[in-house]
Amino acid sequence: MGFLGAIISFIVVFMAIVVVHELGHFVFAKIFDVEVLEFSIGFGPALWKRRGRDTVFSIRAIPFGGYVRLAGENPEDSEGQEGRRFYDKKAWQRLLIAFGGPLFSILAGYVLFIVIVSVWGVGLSGIGTVLPGTPAERAGLKNGDMILKVNGKYVFDPSVISEIIKRGEKLEVTVLRDGKKVRVVAKPQMIPEQVDVVLGSAEGTPAGLFKDLEGFENISAELLRKFRGVRVRFNFEEGYVEGVLQDFSYVPKRYALGFVYAGYSNVLRRDAPPFRKGDRILKVDDIPIGDWLWMIRAVSYLSLSKKDATLELYGRQIDWFSYGSGENVTVLFERDGARRKAVVSKEFLLKLFRDPSVFELSMKPYKPKGILERIDIAVSRCNWILILSWRMVFGKGLFRSIASGEVAGPVGIAQIVGTASKLGMDSILVVVAVITMSLGIFNLLPLPALDGGRIVFALVEMISRKKVDPKLEALIHTIGFFFLMLLLIFLTFVDIGRMVGR
Repeated sequence: MGFLGAIISFIVVFMAIVVVHELGHFVFAKIFDVEVLEFSIGFGPALWKRRGRDTVFSIRAIPFGGYVRLAGENPEDSEGQEGRRFYDKKAWQRLLIAFGGPLFSILAGYVLFIVIVSVWGVGLSGIGTVLPGTPAERAGLKNGDMILKVNGKYVFDPSVISEIIKRGEKLEVTVLRDGKKVRVVAKPQMIPEQVDVVLGSAEGTPAGLFKDLEGFENISAELLRKFRGVRVRFNFEEGYVEGVLQDFSYVPKRYALGFVYAGYSNVLRRDAPPFRKGDRILKVDDIPIGDWLWMIRAVSYLSLSKKDATLELYGRQIDWFSYGSGENVTVLFERDGARRKAVVSKEFLLKLFRDPSVFELSMKPYKPKGILERIDIAVSRCNWILILSWRMVFGKGLFRSIASGEVAGPVGIAQIVGTASKLGMDSILVVVAVITMSLGIFNLLPLPALDGGRIVFALVEMISRKKVDPKLEALIHTIGFFFLMLLLIFLTFVDIGRMVGR
């Protein structure tokens, strides 16, 4: 799907989300007999109108939003019958009308996930590789197991599983293996720190156990930060490597079970000449592509020049070391049982490895058999999305979430929808469900112009038992609307900055 297709997909998805949200306001307004003057899809000049009994339904030229216009919502507006205007209603009724939009957005997510789980199944965290001699192996976990539950609760995100494992407590893991549910009990063990570094203008070859970094026998995040941008030397029992410390990651000692999560497989899901759908990538130069971990390493290899090097340490052991690739690389792949080779540019192969629509997933989605389990899993999945959205908006803070890249603006959402459109209808619906639920949570922020702002004014009136001046409230919402537009513009520039920075 090209650029135009991605834009069309975004508009359709965005408008569907807006319509559901506004439908919530519409339904609750009707419940409390508030006159709805117009239900509009889009803004600007009207392309189509049809009058119902009380409401004009319209489609407008600018397809980036929509609204429900209630009688008396603007105090200066005299439209609508007396007693059926918005501010004629009691505070608790106005609160529920405002809450109706977020409620419908959130409920739509639950309904969509029930459909998704029932038709396509649900993606679960999988075990790609069980490392030998680890608690995972001793407990009986196997390559290809799909993790359904940990300590009796559904889990969908590897980061959640890792956080539970890091506690170091004995845990029960329910996995799916050959269509059957298998329960295993495992006790995590402490593993050494892990250090990954990228060295520019590197030289040398490390071998044996790590000895020191510029005389320091123990590596820490603080030490690596101190040496960032400085030429340093890693000494080993049988060799060394030195170079300018360009980048690093440091994971301290922690509890682990000893397995690598499954990700994408090395099998192409679509044609990408000279490769075809079904081809299996076996090697990139001398790097074997057997599992997700080695695909990540291949990306690292392709991202570096021949003069740069990457080094991974597991405690004092070398987990992996490699210099970067040349401008062209040799790819060994398998097609119809026969092995073939192709020479391609590193830029082309990097683009393939970074495109989520190119390779098949290692784990197929799990399709529950019974309707009760489908609903149970779908509800659990939605509950987790709501918790994450709530923490992001109300716990972590909106601007901190924007800074960390967890909140996207219109351009970012368009990119997400465009990527999902390449993966299939199930991926599009998952994105729609997540966005509509996140929109529901975002609109509960107690800010003017948002539904949460209207809820706050209604609560103030309910508690104080004094009616807030509708003109003052309308003025505050108008000011809030302009600030909201500034926020959207800011998010757009942030999205563009992220795109340029990639």
